[in-house]
Amino acid sequence: MTNRLIPAIALAAFIIGAALALGYAENAGWIGDDTAKRIMQVLIGLMLAAYANLMPKQLDRPRGTPRAEAAAQSVLRVGGWSLMLASLIYAGLWAFAPLDFANIASMIVLGGATAFIVGYSAWAFLTCRRDGGAST
Repeated sequence: MTNRLIPAIALAAFIIGAALALGYAENAGWIGDDTAKRIMQVLIGLMLAAYANLMPKQLDRPRGTPRAEAAAQSVLRVGGWSLMLASLIYAGLWAFAPLDFANIASMIVLGGATAFIVGYSAWAFLTCRRDGGAST
């Protein structure tokens, strides 16, 4: 547990530190409100991409049939890829698109990736269940 907790706490501290630094820079007049918002959203998108990249590596010891384990690994792999790509698009939208467009489009992109992951997960595990969890 601590091997996942320490990096998570460090990342949370980085995000909080970045928000405080951006708030200070904004109050000091060094950057504008739009720039602070864009930088923070880009950091959030990159953080999501980093976590999505770790998703396929999250399997613990085998607990089910080989077919169920294969389905779980498949879901983690497809979920990691789709969330990583969506997060990079999210960061790119906040970096380069107009703010009004980025605000809506970034939510649509992440929402679409989440819906895809949920749908793929349901399909993979229902297929596994229908097959009776038999090994392939």
